[in-house]
Formats: sequence, C-alpha cells, structure tokens
Amino acid sequence: MNRWSVLLLVASFTLSAVAQQVIVNRQHAFPASVPAGNYSGITWLGENRYAIVDDKSENAGFWLMTIVLDSISGEILHVQADTFMTSGLPNRDEEGVCYVPSWNTLFISGEADGQIVEYQLDGALTGRRLHIPHVFHSALSNSGFEALTYNAATHRFWTTTENTLPVDGQLPTITNKIQNRLRLQSFDEQLQPAEQYWYESDTSVVTKSKGVSYLGVSGLAALDDGRLVVLEREVYKSHSKIGSFVQVKLYIVHPAKQEQGTLLEKHLLAELRTRINLTARSFANYEGLCVGPRLTDGRQVLLMVADSQNQYRGYLKDWFRTVVFY
Repeated sequence: MNRWSVLLLVASFTLSAVAQQVIVNRQHAFPASVPAGNYSGITWLGENRYAIVDDKSENAGFWLMTIVLDSISGEILHVQADTFMTSGLPNRDEEGVCYVPSWNTLFISGEADGQIVEYQLDGALTGRRLHIPHVFHSALSNSGFEALTYNAATHRFWTTTENTLPVDGQLPTITNKIQNRLRLQSFDEQLQPAEQYWYESDTSVVTKSKGVSYLGVSGLAALDDGRLVVLEREVYKSHSKIGSFVQVKLYIVHPAKQEQGTLLEKHLLAELRTRINLTARSFANYEGLCVGPRLTDGRQVLLMVADSQNQYRGYLKDWFRTVVFY
C-alpha cells in the first residue's frame, strides 16, 4: 500500500469516527426561573423559543420558555419560563407537543382523551385535530399518546402509544422480560393517518424482583432526512427509593427505508442512567424530546425535559438535557 493510500485510509477512518460521535451533555435545573412542574413534552419554535407541556397543569395549554444553548457545545446555559398559554379548559393529561411552522400552530396529545388537537400560540384551540385510527382508542389508562413530533421537510406527524395496546399483547414488567410492541403511526398535512410501522422496545433492565418499573416510549423527534429518534425510558422505583433509577435509550429508526407494516430496525444513538442513592440525586424521568438547532459546526442538537412530579417532596428536580450528534 503506497503513502497516498495510507493517508486516504486514515482520513476515511477519521471522518467515519467523527460521523458517529455522540455527546450526551450534563443535565441542568433552573429552579429560580422555571417553576416546579410535570413537564412532559417539548418542541422548538425557532431561535431560543420553545413550547413545553405540563401533564398536570390546572388548565389545558403550554408554557412558552426561553432556552439558551452554547452554540459550540450545545450545553444548556439558561432556561426561563415566560408565559403559560391556555384555552381555559381542564387539562387533558397533555403529554406530547409539536410545532408546525407553516401554520404557526402547535399540536398537543392528551393521554386522558386520546386526542391530538391543534392550538394557536395564544393558547386558543383551532378546532382541528389529527384523525386517530380507531385501534388507538383501546389504549389503557396512562399508556396512551406520550410521544408526538412533526417535521416540515417530510411533511409528516408521528406518534405512538407509551405501551402496548391490549389487542397487540401483554405489557412488560420487571419479571416477564417482554418487549412493548407499539404501532408507530404517521399523519399527513391533511391530518389523516398515513404510514404505520411496528416498533419494539427493549425489555426491562431491572435485575431485582421487588419494586415497581414503568417502561415505555415517551418521546419522538423527526429529523429532516426522514429518520426518527425514539426515546425509550424505564423508571424503576425501589420500596425505599434508594436504588431507584431511570434508564434512557435513544434509538434511530428510518421508516422510509422499510415497507409499511414491518418491524422497524433500530440503532442505538445514546444511553444514559440517572439515579437516587446515598450520594446522588440525579434521578430524571425524561419524557419530552425534540429536535433543536444545529451548532456552528453543523451538529444536530436534541433537547430533553424531565417530569419531576412537581419536584416530588423536594427530592426531584426539573431537569433539562441536550444530546449532540452528526
């Protein structure tokens, strides 16, 4: 092999390594500027503006927040809760939110009513909603639509239930070690159902037989090239709380590369664990995920927000976090 061949091989390897680089930045909380909440969904509105939903707010609606990122590292520098916008109606256990730039509106999923409805940015309802296939209305209580995303380049909404529908199988537990079998559903810009695929989550990572585990898909983020980032998370709570943890896995799927109705191949993008023990209180139940801006070097930012259950007993925090990748 000559000198130029060696140099090309090294350059190719270096570019490949850079292309695979994923950075999971530190999580941050901002108690002075973000009130205690149950933050369950997030979407980017452009620049430093975001909309975030709270699944236990008194009224249906969303927070408008300012989130400032470091343009080189993607680290979160500051989060400021600005205004809560509401329709004045009771909360629908609102879990997921996405922004449609061409309409300047939000769509928000409600786990209580199984609907995904449209809001103006002043909080008023438009009267429009996604036309949900009938099978999704069989979702068990607290196992419905957690995740919601939209991409302006692909002109598609995507959603799925947090857990397996009764017609599709059993729910996973600590002991049965089965997978959630989920229907990943898209919608077009006429708000009609389009493609549907199968998605299977990982099995429980809990090695103990005692305690409680909640495992499911809580977030989706649609990329411009048609790929989707899927947020799987397992919340394990021990009886004493010590030893409790949240395992988060971000997977990449590419529906357009597969036939409709097939089981999606998934590829791990990032994995992290937060916990409660005698020395750490990093426990963060990440429920919200969205695509954010690109950094100065072209890397993509994903933002995550955690549900602290209103800063449960002063023990938990409203955490925010970014993941950066090429």
